Amino acid sequence: MKKWLFIGFIVLIVARVWVAPIYTSKPSETDFVSWFEETYSVQCEDESCDSFELIGDQTNTFVNEEGYMKQSSGLFAFNMEVRRLYRSVEEPERVGTIEVRWNHDSFEITEETGIFVSSP
Repeated sequence: MKKWLFIGFIVLIVARVWVAPIYTSKPSETDFVSWFEETYSVQCEDESCDSFELIGDQTNTFVNEEGYMKQSSGLFAFNMEVRRLYRSVEEPERVGTIEVRWNHDSFEITEETGIFVSSP
């Protein structure tokens, strides 16, 4: 009986060590917001970044007009896709679209237009 208890305990420890890295690589909305703020030098005004201000351009607030955030997960694969269209409240002609997806351990930009594209 003690032998099986010991073997069961070892199996639980090994399973925990094996599964822990998988769960640490799962993306979340917080991960996206942190990445978004760092990548584009913006200051989000809420936890889901539905509105933000460009750092250095404090006269414009941009709001999310449309978009989606899709997440799927499985035992070995965690996917996240985010697409958002932001428009300036003060200057409605200033628009930007961002689309990213989770690529193993970081976000990868698949599309960026308007305010998100650096001018030369």
